[in-house]
Amino acid sequence: MAESMPQLHVLFINRFYYPDYSATSRLLTQLTEDLAGQGLDITVITSRFSYLGGADAWPEQGQHKGVTINRVWSTNFGRRSGVGRLVDYLSFFISAFWAGLRTKRADWLIVLTDPPMLSVLAMLMKKLFRCQAACWLQDVFPQIAIQSGLLKRGMFSGWISWIARRSLESLDQVVIVGRCMERKLLQEGYSSNNFVKIPNWADGAQLFPLDRSSNPFVSARGLQQQFVLMYSGNFGLVHEVDTVETVFRCTNVLTHLTMCVIGDGAHRDHLQRVAQEERWSHVQFLPYQTEETLRFSLTAAHVHLVTLKADMDGLSVPSKIYGILASGRPVIFIGPDESEAAIIVREAQCGYVIPPGDHQAVLKALHGYRCDQVLLQEHGRHARAYFDAHCSRSLGAEQFVQLLCGHEGQSVPTPRIYPVPINSSHSSNGTVVHW
Repeated sequence: MAESMPQLHVLFINRFYYPDYSATSRLLTQLTEDLAGQGLDITVITSRFSYLGGADAWPEQGQHKGVTINRVWSTNFGRRSGVGRLVDYLSFFISAFWAGLRTKRADWLIVLTDPPMLSVLAMLMKKLFRCQAACWLQDVFPQIAIQSGLLKRGMFSGWISWIARRSLESLDQVVIVGRCMERKLLQEGYSSNNFVKIPNWADGAQLFPLDRSSNPFVSARGLQQQFVLMYSGNFGLVHEVDTVETVFRCTNVLTHLTMCVIGDGAHRDHLQRVAQEERWSHVQFLPYQTEETLRFSLTAAHVHLVTLKADMDGLSVPSKIYGILASGRPVIFIGPDESEAAIIVREAQCGYVIPPGDHQAVLKALHGYRCDQVLLQEHGRHARAYFDAHCSRSLGAEQFVQLLCGHEGQSVPTPRIYPVPINSSHSSNGTVVHW
């Protein structure tokens, strides 16, 4: 393939990149490695700091598996302060624009959505460079900020929304990561003329089903005799937390159940404070896992939680679900019924879709999995089979190659529906679950 690949220079811009642990960093790192491996000339403009903050900065210039990395200066106030975060965004935006001007001419410019509104930068650089440009739309701004209360509705938010829409519509391609996102953008009045759908993915060679009996993470955390429900990844403002908090509170008396919360985010901090105040002994809070240990942490769980607030449908797609599928574990998704995660769980028949607020349905699902090992294993097998067919790293890279080389019109395989009949909505009808 490398011999026939056009010699394209592709410039990516995102605030985080290898060796950072954040979701967009991992996705971008994997994609650029694969594109460089197929003969493309890849440059990434990114920041010198990590998603989790800290004073240490990575070197300004570097190479990673054939990818040229240009790390630019930006402030580093971190994510705990709204004003500090805004300054971090603006400083990176300015530095990335300046670095882009000094980078050799790109055939393609692709920006992600960290920081928000990078599509505006892509619009400006597209005109200056006269190159093709795309936005890999992981989140829809400013709608997320408005829905979460960080940005008030009014004249200013309307102006920001108009700029965001104009910038996206000016680009050659907008890569959307979920069917719900396409529906939401169309409802907002966007034209679909430049949309291309490429789902997110995980690395199936690094993440795969492992037996818990030989899992070092299980033994290190004392989970050998425990039934483990895990939430792994960012637990931020777009994620449903109230239902999770109630489930944790209701299960505090159960000695055979352990909840693992791995990652970071505003809701994780909230849960940790409540856990300390109410003395939840069955919940473990752990930091993000490295690429080397992630396969062990994900497969330490019997079941995984994925959540999304109801009003965030179409504005964000939880990328954590792809690593769970690769690990061959069932999913309990708490969120809107028509979101991409809900659609995947139903198509794969690998878990349950539960509306926010129905904590009894979550308890029922957990009890069912604990009592029915056949169902637990069956849903795990369905998860990995669906991943192999539709969510692999190689398929994602192939779809980006099609986009960059002018073959984006080729269709993505239609998801295969598994013929195992299960009830994926799990209504509780107010019934108390007895463990």
